[in-house]
Amino acid sequence: MTLILAIPASDGLVMASDGQITTGLVRTTGKKIYRLNERSVWAGSGELALIQRIQERIGTLPTARPLVHLRDDIGQLVKQCISELIELDFRASYFCQDPETLLKLHPADFIFAEFSQEPLILHISVDGVPEWVQQAPFATGSGDLFAYALLRKYQGKSLNLKRASVLAYKVMEEAIAVDAYGLGPPIDLWQVSQTAATNLAEAEISGLAEAARTLRDAEVQLLLDEVAGV
Repeated sequence: MTLILAIPASDGLVMASDGQITTGLVRTTGKKIYRLNERSVWAGSGELALIQRIQERIGTLPTARPLVHLRDDIGQLVKQCISELIELDFRASYFCQDPETLLKLHPADFIFAEFSQEPLILHISVDGVPEWVQQAPFATGSGDLFAYALLRKYQGKSLNLKRASVLAYKVMEEAIAVDAYGLGPPIDLWQVSQTAATNLAEAEISGLAEAARTLRDAEVQLLLDEVAGV
């Protein structure tokens, strides 16, 4: 299970993920966000076999190009990889007349992010169809509903990169706490600006954890103060 989160900011965007990788009953930790180029990152939720296949093929694309020019190439790559897995899967022969069920055999969802004058978030579903996410946070994976619920009160608010990073960490941490099965630490976080895509170091993420704790405590105290004043 996975949770991937992207939050646009006024001067960049943030992508975060949990760090638990589950294979059968075995749980390990690992990275789920990858560098596309110096100013872009990508991640996938869903079946590990398909994500690995995408990761292997992504290097064949001219990744130095802007994301807007890579959109359809990436969509074709996703479509090609899912087609190959379906062809290899013996179960596919039982659902050859049911394309919706065929796609459910290997579920996955992909998100690509870049900042160029404005934040660009590209979502590609398992059928290979690309769509731009319009100036709003995007979440995918088993904990996406929890993430959207936690983000709801910030809808339409303009945040800079630093504040968006604190919010991303807080949402990831709380989603992991609520949806413990399949999600787990460590939280991985990338900041994407016009100049670079940067994977935050452990010390920087620790700073975000402290800031998120302060924000959470302030929210609780505000409610307590309001109740006391009733």
